[in-house]
Amino acid sequence: MGESSSHATAGVAGLGVTWTPRYYLVLLLAFLALHGVLAAVLPLSGDEAYFWDCARHPSWSTFDQPPLVIWGVIPFRLVLGDTALAARAPAIVANALLGLFLLPLMRRLGGGAREAAWAYLVLHGAPLFFLGSFYNATDAAMIAAYVAATWAAVALAQGQRRAWWGFGAAVGIGFLGKFPVVLVLMALLPALARREVRAQLRTATPYFAALLSALLTLPVWIWAAQHAWVNFTFQLKERHDVGAFTLVHLGAFLGASALFASPPLFMALGLAWWRGWRRREPGWAALLVAAMSPFALFGLISLWESVGGHWGAPGIVLGVVALALTRPRPRALVASGVAFGVAVALAVVMLALAVDRVPWSRLPLSDASRARVLDALAPAIGNNEIVAEIERRLAPGELVASESYTDVHMLTFLSHSRLRVRLANINQGLHGLESLYWYRPEELANRDFLFVTERGGLTDRLEAIFAHVREEAPIVVMRAGRVVRRVRVLRCARLLQPAPAFTRLGAALKAS
Repeated sequence: MGESSSHATAGVAGLGVTWTPRYYLVLLLAFLALHGVLAAVLPLSGDEAYFWDCARHPSWSTFDQPPLVIWGVIPFRLVLGDTALAARAPAIVANALLGLFLLPLMRRLGGGAREAAWAYLVLHGAPLFFLGSFYNATDAAMIAAYVAATWAAVALAQGQRRAWWGFGAAVGIGFLGKFPVVLVLMALLPALARREVRAQLRTATPYFAALLSALLTLPVWIWAAQHAWVNFTFQLKERHDVGAFTLVHLGAFLGASALFASPPLFMALGLAWWRGWRRREPGWAALLVAAMSPFALFGLISLWESVGGHWGAPGIVLGVVALALTRPRPRALVASGVAFGVAVALAVVMLALAVDRVPWSRLPLSDASRARVLDALAPAIGNNEIVAEIERRLAPGELVASESYTDVHMLTFLSHSRLRVRLANINQGLHGLESLYWYRPEELANRDFLFVTERGGLTDRLEAIFAHVREEAPIVVMRAGRVVRRVRVLRCARLLQPAPAFTRLGAALKAS
């Protein structure tokens, strides 16, 4: 279904713009520039530093994440160096691709450039999308692929056999971004409900498209075969903490989803989904099933365990697509939702820019209020001071270690790789363990380490694997006359047992 000339010349209310595909591309380029600026100036998070560091040790996949966003960092490092912009470039590219996919998806559902522009602008009123447009996470690539696969599913529901190829490619590439992309398979159900689409199953096209999809996922399976399938046991078993039946986690999941979308906008999305379902059109059914699938599965899981509030993000994006095509739109809900979301997103951006520059002692806050704010922001304060002090204390030939995977990679990034930092998984953490597959036991045995941590109670565990452990004066970060952060420093001599705390290779891998 193409875009009519009337759609091509219609303007967006309140913007005074005549939306054509060309102007829509200009909009995408403008936001691409904005995302690039924000990515360059905002401080990197620990998880983003983890992906950046993984890109310095490229592999088929990783222990806890598929490889796409990590691979994406590699070419940008070559061009931009080890910068925040290079580390975040995959998210910016994924967001731009998502914007491109919105236009043909809208066209399939009876809209055009006007609706695509409206949806893209409204999405930036959702804090999760606005911040995620330049924050590098596996969700960025997965959501773009999810939208592309939905576009293909809508085309299939409308009888386009060649859309099998697009669906297969999108699911395969999305699998390399984040595994939950497979939930978009549910969008095939409305298509397969049609007899003419089921008839396509008697041709070779769907099966060759499925083969293409499977081949695209091979890197994950290759890494799994090389490492005793630990990436799948982690995803399917280790990361889950199943408890008794409860509605608490479901409420938290839906509440967080509403907050990430902005509560009024989340209500508008629900209304658009209901109105869209009443259309009884196969393409619309494919869109709405794809939108609901993440909420249905993770809502069900949340009855027994906690789930991430952002896991419904693909559904939020597709909900905005439905909202863009809804007539009449709930203008008050959308306007208040966008205003709320933009305010939240801008507050986060401003806080991230200023957190280490704020003259805390001069702020008009009570001592108790200032203390609460500083405690909440403590993990983001004084990182460069901590790096400088570690470098000052480091002895020749000594390595740095921490039990926190985010600290390990953040210290590496902030020191421009001058600090050689290793993860010591002595606290039996589950996430961020990819670096345990980078170094063999013989590379670490008998090495001396400067161990830094903001935790207590780790000395006994260090003494069990080192010949000698001696605690030194802590690194203290002060703000407004009070201690904000206290980093313990333990000088650890001769690592006697590298595995499994420092490495899972060699004997450690066989033992697993």
